[in-house]
Amino acid sequence: MNTEEKEIGKAPFNASFVTSASIFILGYLNAFALNTHDLGTMITAQSGNVIWLGINAASGYWGLFFDNFSLFIGFIAGAVFAAHTQSLQKNMARQFFFNWSMFAVPVVIYPLLMQYVVPSYISFIVLGFVSGIALGYFRQLHHLEINNAMATGNVRFLGLHFAGAFLKKNKKEAAAFWTYFVCVFLYAFGAFVYTKLAQMDFKLGLAGRGFIIGLGDHSKRKFRQSLGFSEYRTDVVSSNVIRLSGLFVSCIVPYFFYPKKETAYAEE
Repeated sequence: MNTEEKEIGKAPFNASFVTSASIFILGYLNAFALNTHDLGTMITAQSGNVIWLGINAASGYWGLFFDNFSLFIGFIAGAVFAAHTQSLQKNMARQFFFNWSMFAVPVVIYPLLMQYVVPSYISFIVLGFVSGIALGYFRQLHHLEINNAMATGNVRFLGLHFAGAFLKKNKKEAAAFWTYFVCVFLYAFGAFVYTKLAQMDFKLGLAGRGFIIGLGDHSKRKFRQSLGFSEYRTDVVSSNVIRLSGLFVSCIVPYFFYPKKETAYAEE
């Protein structure tokens, strides 16, 4: 097998790895957003956020409504942007660097800078844009197209392929089931890793009391006591150093899986 054939053979793995990385990062970032003072909710356009649109509108909480609505504006803009730029570059390596950078750079900028200096609705627009880009650019996992945000559709397919694999004994369905299983695991694992690193940041913030604590965020949790009524309570001023480092590393690693040849994605 010559070098070019090896590069072509790597293409499905590269695409699958990058899609897997985007799923992990979105799980991580959703957990991050839930624990920050300016958002306090998930940042992907999921059905739960649609529900809050209705609840906040009915309750007259127009600020919260506009925050949720901004998420969908950003998500649609990201999906449109991805559709019109996914074949912008003729060279596949340059296209990959463009695609991943458009996803990863805002992901890192939000916890590093944006959460401190911009209104929450701007954060929602930007992070919604990021999740829309991920859905447009990074969907290939073997032969399947995956929803990076782990919406209910993916859980539905998990059940459908389980039935085909274990009730109808279809080997192809079994492969699809395990693929969706890995996706759901990666999304949850991203949130798991964030939580563990946040716990380490909590201890570091208590120990730092100075420079480190200045890099932290004033984490708040939003308690919904009844429909449309919310109360904020400051929990902890903690470090951001460890969880930022985890997010940074997660965004850097996929750059090493770029296609090195023009023909690298020929089979896709």
